Amino acid sequence: MMRGLPYKIQVEDIVKFFGGYGGVTDKCIFIEEFNGKRSGSALVIFDDEESSKIGKEKFHKKEIGSDGRYVELYDQNDDFMQKICKLYQEECKDTQGEKM
Repeated sequence: MMRGLPYKIQVEDIVKFFGGYGGVTDKCIFIEEFNGKRSGSALVIFDDEESSKIGKEKFHKKEIGSDGRYVELYDQNDDFMQKICKLYQEECKDTQGEKM
């Protein structure tokens, strides 16, 4: 998970940021939007867990884009990501319960 992205970020910018590291391609990036507006976050999927850990260390708080914004990277072991996953799991349960 990337946070702190410029709102006008494009998938190609994120691919360029990682420079081919960890097998990151345009098909591995999901820019988050809410009500049609970008949130400044994106999900990036690496080839494997080891690449993800090393990538987090290598790219965390590095600048992206021309306006000099830095991004924060989180993985499944961070408290922040665990909270997000828990929220999504609860939301999915609520949605599935409505369908039944």
